[in-house]
Amino acid sequence: MLAAVRQLKRELGLTENTEHLDSDEEQATSLEHERNLTESLSEEFEENINLVRCSIHTLQLAVLDVIKKSDPTVKEITAIAKKCRALKYKPTFDQKAAKYPPVWCQTRWSGIYKMINSFAGQEAFFRDLGEQFPELDLTEHWGFIMEYERAFRPCYVCTNKLQGDGVGLSDFYMEWLLAIASLKKMSGNRFSEKLAATLKSRLELLKENRAFKMALYLDPRFNFVGSTIFKPDEKEEIQTYLVDTWRRICKLQPSTDGKETGQAAQKPDDSMLEDDDVNDSYITEMLGGSLDPRAASNEDGQLMKHIKGLDAEPRQNCRYDVWQHWVQREQSHPELYAVAMVVLSTPASQASVERAFSALALVLTDRRGDLGSTALEDTLLIKLNKEIFERIFPTLYDWTEKGTDGISVDGN
Repeated sequence: MLAAVRQLKRELGLTENTEHLDSDEEQATSLEHERNLTESLSEEFEENINLVRCSIHTLQLAVLDVIKKSDPTVKEITAIAKKCRALKYKPTFDQKAAKYPPVWCQTRWSGIYKMINSFAGQEAFFRDLGEQFPELDLTEHWGFIMEYERAFRPCYVCTNKLQGDGVGLSDFYMEWLLAIASLKKMSGNRFSEKLAATLKSRLELLKENRAFKMALYLDPRFNFVGSTIFKPDEKEEIQTYLVDTWRRICKLQPSTDGKETGQAAQKPDDSMLEDDDVNDSYITEMLGGSLDPRAASNEDGQLMKHIKGLDAEPRQNCRYDVWQHWVQREQSHPELYAVAMVVLSTPASQASVERAFSALALVLTDRRGDLGSTALEDTLLIKLNKEIFERIFPTLYDWTEKGTDGISVDGN
């Protein structure tokens, strides 16, 4: 994906270079206009656009906080892994049916762990190999290898789970906590304590994200009666975010059959609204204070009541299916269900985006470069949702009947 981004930047650079402006003054004016427009948009959307860090990349950074790729011991072990591929050692590997340790790559996740795990899993073979070939001797590094493999195994497991389909922010949070819990159980390991500390510190930074907080609030594994995951002021802030999300959903959904989205409550006529405004103004003049604009909306008030009610729900176990939890509430809590579907759909990593890039490479070949945007979008939709289409496709059409062109499915 990095290569694709670089390619886009290069193409953008070529495009900018080929554009010709009449004078230096026009060019300066254009650049100034673009800069002002960018700053204005940044200020406009600062509160409306929320960026989410990729959890898997953050996890790899936590690993590098403990031990760098340039660590001398890692370099020495890597050098031995490369030497193992020489032809002179091939008969020994073939005779023992041993596997070559993978040489890690800068752009691959968990590469160093996979290499060290290969050495640790075949310890007896590599000890014998070191005695037979002194240049492959790992005697000085076996302590490092065994402790590294054990300490970083929870991070490797967490990395693999985060690459699965449909991993939301709260699921990522749970997997991260389980990795920390595994490290806490280790004693006498040179890496475990420092790794657990850096995982905690990076998790706190991620938790400051607005989308992250909303996902945790809607997850009964973290937000339950007596939970201390959020402070009271944080809860009020999150509850406001959730109501604002519902309002945005309503704006994006067009009204159907003369009915507005959300609850099908009848709107009062204009005269009633004017009377209410006058009465509210009179009471405010008598008693002081101001009317909460959120309380003025009955629909928002009901939604806020449901949102606050989540604090009183029982706690669920760590493997509880949060998605199904909200799917089952579609009829009983339609507004909250709609908000939950948006919040829980936020991906925890960019793994799904990278899979889309890979699928795009298979669709856009040299012989298919002229695909239209609609055809390309439809092709990717099917390719990236293969499992879903395999389940629903048999019910989309009555395969026993003849098609509209008079040709049956069986070819008769």
